[in-house]
Amino acid sequence: MASLSAALGGSTFVFTRILVDSVDPFTLSFLRYGLTGLILFLLSINIFYKKKFDRFDLIPMSLLGLAMISLFPNFMALGLEHTTASRAGLLYATMPLCTIIIAFFFKIEKITTNKSLAVVIAISGVLFCMSERVEGNFGETLKGDLLMMIGVIAASCFTVFSGKYLKKYGNVPVMVFVIFVGSVINLFVALILGTGLENSYKIGHLEVIAFLMLIIPGGVLMMFCWGKALQLISPTQAAISLGFNPLSAILLGYIILNEQITFKLVIGFVSIIFAIVLANWKSSKS
Repeated sequence: MASLSAALGGSTFVFTRILVDSVDPFTLSFLRYGLTGLILFLLSINIFYKKKFDRFDLIPMSLLGLAMISLFPNFMALGLEHTTASRAGLLYATMPLCTIIIAFFFKIEKITTNKSLAVVIAISGVLFCMSERVEGNFGETLKGDLLMMIGVIAASCFTVFSGKYLKKYGNVPVMVFVIFVGSVINLFVALILGTGLENSYKIGHLEVIAFLMLIIPGGVLMMFCWGKALQLISPTQAAISLGFNPLSAILLGYIILNEQITFKLVIGFVSIIFAIVLANWKSSKS
């Protein structure tokens, strides 16, 4: 489940990259997750209404919506205005490091030598890849990388803290609630900072297809699989699977956006896959 969600997540960087020239990042985030939440709600309306959330859980669950549905997609879209889908996919795969640090800081998980080694290998490969200059303004590319990294930290917080609520209430009710709260926040952000659909004249068939891909496989299916994975495995185990994210980002970036597959990009990807295998092999021995 986590690996499928990660692969679908990688594709969203490409589709978002296609759309950011036509729809501003804030409006795009609201439309994407608002429609995703609506579809999930309609598909699970009976399950959702049968669930009763404890009052003291509403605030922390709302903060999860802020992190995953508002901060992450907005900073991701802002970052993709300046960096490539391939680099964004690799940066997103650094979530294991953020997850391990946050989980350790809040005493949710312990940092073991095995986890640390796998993450160090992955991060080293990503940093090696990030050092490569791309066409255009390298400073702008690094700005995009930084914005993307802020979004990754926000998504890591969701990965760390959502598990107990997913196990307590179930996958779909929690995801619908989280998406609803995040979408309401996105609506206000879009009204204040967004430009709406002023550039809608730029929207063609490719943009329409990209938007549908963001909502169905990159929204509904991805969120369902990620929430289900967090019910079954630990935050760190789920985050480690994100090595599959850059694979789809790199391949689709090459096919659709004509982004180059360079030597450093390949090294970064290989290091992440090796780290995934190492982490899983070690965990099976422990």
